Amino acid sequence: MSNPIRIQIVGATGYAGGDLLRILLQHPNAEIVSLTAADVDKPTEVGAIWSELRGLCPVPIQPAGGPIPDGIDVAFLATPDKVAMKLAPAYLEKGIKVIDFAGDYRFKDPALHDEWYGGKHTSPEWCGKAVYGLPELFRAEIPQAQLVANPGCYSTTVILGLYPAVKAGAINPDGMIASCASGVTGAGKHPMLAFHHPEVAENFKAYKIANHRHTPEMEDILGRVSGRTVRLTFVPHLLPIRRGILATLFGEKSGNDSLEDLHRIYVDAYAAEPFVRVLPLGETPALHSIQLTNFCDISVQEDPRTGKWVILAALDNTGKGASSQAVQNMNLLAGLDERTGIWPACL
Repeated sequence: MSNPIRIQIVGATGYAGGDLLRILLQHPNAEIVSLTAADVDKPTEVGAIWSELRGLCPVPIQPAGGPIPDGIDVAFLATPDKVAMKLAPAYLEKGIKVIDFAGDYRFKDPALHDEWYGGKHTSPEWCGKAVYGLPELFRAEIPQAQLVANPGCYSTTVILGLYPAVKAGAINPDGMIASCASGVTGAGKHPMLAFHHPEVAENFKAYKIANHRHTPEMEDILGRVSGRTVRLTFVPHLLPIRRGILATLFGEKSGNDSLEDLHRIYVDAYAAEPFVRVLPLGETPALHSIQLTNFCDISVQEDPRTGKWVILAALDNTGKGASSQAVQNMNLLAGLDERTGIWPACL
């Protein structure tokens, strides 16, 4: 891959696209050559959408649907679900690396996508070729990938939170519970009454209880990396804040591990990971500690009275849950230190 990395961002006006743009403008190896968005009808200065970037990016945001620019190395598709499946093949056929932010290629089996997202996948031939873009679990596969399926924000939090316990057999993989709360940016930028300020401010509510699209993604990936059948109940909640996810994960103990044993399992599992921080026993994650970063903070707790583990994980939903993780994946594709441009803070 050329140096600098020549980049197109498709969906540059969305929350994830905006964060991606901020990160890449500071990335020492990135050159932004094209920006597009479906909600602009003429070339638009970046500063007209993202006022904090006024004067910092000379590349205008073009209306979506134009030809693929020449010489692109990586295309970030920061688009809604079911868009990338239509766009990605044209890039891939040209040999351009694609990092998809949506759920279009997260499942090897396109039938699972169709079941949870509805409709028929329009490029199912690429589903089996895509690599799931969670570096902590698939680092060896990502550098050789042509198509990277960037994980969902909830899925990243829950998978990183549960993986060491599931892999070690320290938790019963059937019947785990994930109760997660996310900032409003996770819902995207499209106006909807449920995310209108008067509906969200000073409020807290659950939604899509036990039928959220990230549920099968969590089960599928945890099952693939652990060799176990995983079933969990996922209940997401909407926080009246802009960014951040806090996941509280519950599961029955499996075996005789003490809390100290479980903590050691997590410390060992993530000892070499630059962006996962296992907190000391007795500490718990806080959103202020991970906002505007690519970190995932994890702590382990025990309820000895009920025989359950309580595991907490926190990350920035548009950072490690989307844009900065996408840059981490780009770095791996390009053969760079994966921390480049996102260490220690990304925004």
